[in-house]
Amino acid sequence: MEKLKVGYAGVAIAPYFAEEHNQYERAINGLEALAQRWSFELVPIRHGLLNGEQAEQATRELIDKKIDFLMLENAACSMGEQLVPLSKAAPRLGLWATPDPKMEGDIQIHSVVSMSQYASILKRHLRHYDVPYKWFYGHVEDERFQKRLGITIRALTTIKNMAQAKVGWIGGLSPGFYDMIFDERQLEARFGTRVFAHELGEVVALAKTYDDNQAMAVAGAMKAGASEVRVADAAMLKGSRVYMALKDIAERNGYSAMAVECWPKFQAMYGVAPCLAYSWLGSEDGMAVACEGDVLGAMSMLLLNYLSGKHGSSTLLDMTALDPDAGTLLMWHCGVSPRHFANKDGIKWVNHTTLGRKTPEGTHYGVAGDQVFGAQETTVTYVGDNAKTLLVLRSQIVERDVKGFDGTRGWFTQFELNQEPIDLWDLINTLTVRGHEHHYAVGQGDVTNELLEVAAWLKMSTIKRVPLRDYAQLDGVNC
Repeated sequence: MEKLKVGYAGVAIAPYFAEEHNQYERAINGLEALAQRWSFELVPIRHGLLNGEQAEQATRELIDKKIDFLMLENAACSMGEQLVPLSKAAPRLGLWATPDPKMEGDIQIHSVVSMSQYASILKRHLRHYDVPYKWFYGHVEDERFQKRLGITIRALTTIKNMAQAKVGWIGGLSPGFYDMIFDERQLEARFGTRVFAHELGEVVALAKTYDDNQAMAVAGAMKAGASEVRVADAAMLKGSRVYMALKDIAERNGYSAMAVECWPKFQAMYGVAPCLAYSWLGSEDGMAVACEGDVLGAMSMLLLNYLSGKHGSSTLLDMTALDPDAGTLLMWHCGVSPRHFANKDGIKWVNHTTLGRKTPEGTHYGVAGDQVFGAQETTVTYVGDNAKTLLVLRSQIVERDVKGFDGTRGWFTQFELNQEPIDLWDLINTLTVRGHEHHYAVGQGDVTNELLEVAAWLKMSTIKRVPLRDYAQLDGVNC
């Protein structure tokens, strides 16, 4: 991932005591330490800015350095003349106030009032520039300050990398997936992410070029990574060839994620289901691969991958079955999830559980994963409605005696929508009444703070709760 460039500037006016209380050096030293820990690049203005002219000079320096975010510290009481040029130094601002060293006697710093004034100036006097900002309070070493800033660093680093990401779209959408039709111009306008189309035949032709020794070596690693293999070696070899072809296409073109049509063309052209390849790309290469040609799903998975910082990829699932008595929802797909989601039983390589099972000859179309997810905290999201909306859902996976349908799956419960608890019925009602796309990207761990900040910076709407009622609920009418 490319590092975020964070600028720092401290402003004050002469009658106050920023210099005497070491405000600038304290802030810069602390931010430099955080830059090492959190892997961002700090671009500091090392002297205090005491007037508008100095602020203008600093703005020119920061613009030349092409910073992504400016931490603008009211090191002491400051004036609006200092904000006006600095508001143009970066596309996004952090307005930062610090506490006074004492709470009685003559006022020394008077920082909070200036931060408040700066926020008001941005919203009023400079409203036509629409400068986005987030406020911060505390010294750089304070835990509360670091928590707030850490969320911002991770969110903005993700936004920066999404803007440079390329998604390979191979084969198109699977038939009838009309809810996932997208406008790539709107995706690029919101995120900067670009989509590049390929014919599925390119993958098939490339898969056939690898020699048997290459395919056997990869298949051997795949077999070693599973707890059980229930398929013929020929099927594993074909799956390994698809894996190598997709990996090569991604590397040659610099793709950060892929969306690949997995049926029915793959079966007609190569007699294979590519689930094994998707799963292995996710677990071993950290590559987000969305099945069924779902580009919005691929972007959602990539978003989670960037935010979590984990090597292994997120996964893409369907909302498949409800158990209202247990308050759980089965999220499932036919065999594409990476193996790091599995419980202690691990992943098994099996014949695809649905494709080909009703053909007269009982055709087996290659290899899919079979695993039950281990108990863990997860984040569920989806970049929906041509990147206008973002689902932000935290949940827990629990293990139950009822294992769920064959494939890669888990029982989800303890839901929080936009960090507010929501029960199963209200969640299903919300997603259904809103007409949410039927795929869901699932990542390990809780990154809902970061997702909500991404939505704020990119001006995306989040999915609002629709409490279940027994009458018809029409979105925008009686919800």
